[in-house]
Amino acid sequence: MSGHERPVFKIPTRNPQPALSADGGGPRARPAAARNCREVVVTGEGVVVYPARWAGDRWRAVWYEPDGSRGQCQAVSEERLAAKLEVVAERLVADAPNMSRSGDELIGFYLSADRLPAERPWSRKHADTQRSLCARFLAPVIGGVCCQDIKVADMQAVVNAAPTAGEGRRVRAMISALTGAGITGGYLANPRLKEVHWQAKGRLVAVPRPAVGGESALFVDPGEIPSAGDVAALGAAAGALRELYELMVNFAAYSGLRWGELAALAAAQIDTDLRLVGVDRKVIEVRGKLYVEAPKGRKRRRTVYPYRTPGGYPLAARVAERVVEVAAEQAAGRNPEGIMFPSPRGLCWRSSNFSRRVLKAAYLATGWQDAPGHARWTWHSLRHVFCTTALNTWGLDVADVSRLAGHSTTRVTFDMYVGSVAGALERARAATG
Repeated sequence: MSGHERPVFKIPTRNPQPALSADGGGPRARPAAARNCREVVVTGEGVVVYPARWAGDRWRAVWYEPDGSRGQCQAVSEERLAAKLEVVAERLVADAPNMSRSGDELIGFYLSADRLPAERPWSRKHADTQRSLCARFLAPVIGGVCCQDIKVADMQAVVNAAPTAGEGRRVRAMISALTGAGITGGYLANPRLKEVHWQAKGRLVAVPRPAVGGESALFVDPGEIPSAGDVAALGAAAGALRELYELMVNFAAYSGLRWGELAALAAAQIDTDLRLVGVDRKVIEVRGKLYVEAPKGRKRRRTVYPYRTPGGYPLAARVAERVVEVAAEQAAGRNPEGIMFPSPRGLCWRSSNFSRRVLKAAYLATGWQDAPGHARWTWHSLRHVFCTTALNTWGLDVADVSRLAGHSTTRVTFDMYVGSVAGALERARAATG
């Protein structure tokens, strides 16, 4: 018997009872082979097939699912039974016990916190984003579909439902992650389900901007980084509303803290003698609620700030004064958490509120925005100021700047702020001169 043939076994029937004839008068005639034995076919997937024993009898099949449960089906002909067993064979070969479950159950499994390692859960923000994408785009298409019946065309319809190319990329990334989780969890078997991309279908698409050949996609062009004078101007404009906001701008520009880290910063995290800042938490906003949690990547770090900024602002002295002010506010109950840059109510600022109440007018007054909604620079540009100042003005090593800024690797710092093309041009010009 070759490896591709299905083994056939013959076993005697168990006390077959005589069937009545059509008129009820006596036993219906059966072939001798049917009266004495029946052929049982055991497929390569472990499905036991019982052929029909006489004319009009049904074909039957029994198998055990990967989870150990017993399954069975029957049909009036061998062809129809074979069609039913195709999906069973696919499920058994893939060792995927949950392929018969619905798309809604697949989505629930993907979003379940128990699916992830306890030491590496999703962040609260990412979890909320994934729930939103699944509810908006995925559930309406595959929610009621059996997982085994989900096709590439279904996933293409999901990603095409996104209104823009940018949103389509986010949906596509979610589909890729869900497909991997579904295969691991035994809900899916086809890895091609993630091979989809957003299609314009007549919708407007922004013209791709040309990139510099040989340059990293992460590279931040110097034109995208405010100068020391631009930072000082923004600080002065914000400080016209309240002096604290000028300190906030300069501190962000020359300490490298992200917005969430700055909004959650407490005076207790600052060592004014050594000019050190401990970064061990951030504040995020999810569906209108603020949460304080570990910083990006769950990696705490320490960074520094200068005595005086390149624009001439006495940063160290002003930070020391502010720490004393915070202690007084905390004692008076106006700033319970001892936050360095609290909102008027003594709480963490919401990014949207700070932008509307403080930054909007300051941006327009200093040219950071040409018009509402058209930004030349943003608050995140202050982080670029810190990294480039540390590299070019303070002369710090790339590895040191990477640790101070909290980048995942030194490669990120290098790709963002060290222009490889400009360096190549200078080396080539020197070599050919």
